[in-house]
Amino acid sequence: MCESRRDVRFCLFLAAFVILRSGTLVLSAENEGAPASYVGSAACAPCHAGIYESYSATPMAQASGKVGTVAFDENLAQGEFLHSLSGTRFRIFKDQDDYYLEFSKEPSPSSLQKLQGRRRLDYFVGSGAAARGYIFSMDGYWFQSPVSYYSLRRKWDMAPGYEQDSRLDLTRAVERNCLECHASRVQPIWGTHNRYAEVPFLEGSVSCERCHGPGSKHIAGVTNEATPDSRDIVNPVRLDPLRRDSICARCHLMGEVNIARAGRSLYTFRPGELLTDYIASFTWSPAETKAIKVIGHFEKLWQSRCKKSSGDRLWCGTCHDPHSLPTTTARMEFFRQKCLSCHQGSDCKASLLSRTRRSNDCVGCHMPKNRALDGGHTSFTDHSIPRKTDGKPRCKTVTTERTLVPFWGGVAQVRELGLAYAKLAGQEQNGAYETRAFELLKKAESEKADDAEVLFHLGDYYDRKGDEEEAMILYHRALSKDPHLIAAGVNLGVLLGKRGRYPEAIRLWEEALRRNSGLEPVRLNLAKGYLRTGDFSSAKRVLLKALEYNPDFQSARELLSDPRLKSN
Repeated sequence: MCESRRDVRFCLFLAAFVILRSGTLVLSAENEGAPASYVGSAACAPCHAGIYESYSATPMAQASGKVGTVAFDENLAQGEFLHSLSGTRFRIFKDQDDYYLEFSKEPSPSSLQKLQGRRRLDYFVGSGAAARGYIFSMDGYWFQSPVSYYSLRRKWDMAPGYEQDSRLDLTRAVERNCLECHASRVQPIWGTHNRYAEVPFLEGSVSCERCHGPGSKHIAGVTNEATPDSRDIVNPVRLDPLRRDSICARCHLMGEVNIARAGRSLYTFRPGELLTDYIASFTWSPAETKAIKVIGHFEKLWQSRCKKSSGDRLWCGTCHDPHSLPTTTARMEFFRQKCLSCHQGSDCKASLLSRTRRSNDCVGCHMPKNRALDGGHTSFTDHSIPRKTDGKPRCKTVTTERTLVPFWGGVAQVRELGLAYAKLAGQEQNGAYETRAFELLKKAESEKADDAEVLFHLGDYYDRKGDEEEAMILYHRALSKDPHLIAAGVNLGVLLGKRGRYPEAIRLWEEALRRNSGLEPVRLNLAKGYLRTGDFSSAKRVLLKALEYNPDFQSARELLSDPRLKSN
C-alpha cells in the first residue's frame, strides 16, 4: 500500500485544444422566453460571408482539428528523435490517413525488456503559427501527447511540461478548461474529468459565438424574414469596458491562479456577462514584470505604461482585429499605425540608431518575442510594451515578499483567497502559503460549512500535518457535498487503507479511475488494495490495464512480478 502522501498526489496539466468547424446547422423551435442556444459558426456565413471567410484564415479559426484534414506540413521527414532524459525514442509517422506516435525504450537495469507501442494521434492542437500539440484517446478518455511539433524550428520535440521527464508519460489528462478555450461546444461526459464523446467537441476553432454569444434567436429572426433584434447577439465593442474585456480575459487571462466562485461554473459564462461573477483571478503584488507565459497577454498588457495611461480606451481590440490578420508585408506598418493613434510625432529615433532594426518597427522594438516560461521551445510577444529592451530572454525573477491580489481590483473574498493560496501551496510546497491558506479557509468554513472545495483543502492541510482523523472527517464532508472531487476520494482512500479498511478504499479508488482512468498512483494503490484482500485476479487486471495505458510504469511492472499473481 502506498502510505506516502507524495505517492498519491497527482498534477493536472494544462493544454490547449480546438477542433474543426461544423458545416451543418440545425435550428429547433424555441419558446419565446427560452435562452438562446449555440448553433455553430457556419450559421453566420450566409449573412456575414466576408467576415466568415477572412476569419477562417486566422489562427483562432485554425487552432486545431482532426489530424490530416487541414493542409499543414509537419515535416514528417524529421519525425524521429531520442529524448535522452527518459531514454525514449519517438517516431511520428503517417499510415494511410492516420497519424501515429510510436515510442520505444531499450532494456535497462530497471526494465529487462524492451518497451514499445504506439498511439494514434486523433486531433491536433494549435494553429501551427508557433507550435502544434496532439491528443489521443484511450477507452474514451483523452490524453496529451508527450510530443509536439514546433513550426518555426520545423522540428518535433517534447511538449511543454515533458522536457524534464525521466520516464515516458502517456497519462496526462486533457483538461476541459483548456478545451473550452480552444474549441467550441465541448462534449464532456458528465461526472468525469477527461472523458468526452467520441467527437470531443463539435466545432473547431474559437467560434463566432465565443465572442458574440449564442446565435439561435438572432438567426431565427433572419430566417423568419424579420429584422434581427440587436439584443439577441452581442457586439463586444458596444459593451461597457468590464464586460467587453471579460470576453478576451475568459481565455487570455492566466494570472497566477483562478478560483471559481461558489456555486458558479465558468463553463456557463456567456459573452456580455462579467467574468468576475464566475471566477476570481489573482496575480502577485508586486507584479512579476519580466516573466512571460504562454497565456499571459492579458495581464501583461495591464502592466504596461500604455494601458495605465490610456485606461479603458486601450483594450485587446485596439490593436487586434479578431476577424482578420494583416499580411506579413503589411504587418509592421499596420501595428505602427495603431501605436501612432496615441503616440503622434516623428519617427522613432531609437530605431535609426541600429542597422539591425528596421526603421519604424514599433512592435519589433517595444513588443519583442521572448521565450515563455511554460511554452517549451516557443517564443511569445511581450505585451507589457517595455520602453527599453535588451534583447535578452526574460526569465522569472524571484520576489521574496509577495501577496496575491485580485486582478480586477477590489477586496478579495476570504474563500477565494484561501483557495488560491492553498492551490499554490500544493504546487510549490510552500509552508508560508500553506499557513495563509489554512487561516483563511478556517474563516471561510466558519461562515459557510458546506463548501466542498474549502472542506477538501482543509482536509488536505490536516493530512499534511499528520492529523489524519480530522482529515478523514473533512474529506468525508467534502465528498458528501460534491462526490466529483477526485482528490478527496483518493486521499480518503489512502487513509482508510492505512487503517485496514480496504473495501472502502477500493470503492473510492475505483470511482476515481472511473472519472479519470489515467491516474497511475491510484491504479497502483488499487492493485495493492486487492492484493491485501486476497483478490489476486482483480489486482492483476488493474496492473495489466496500468501497463496498457503506460508501458513505462515500472512500479506496476514490478508489482506484477509478485508470485501470487503468476497463476491468475
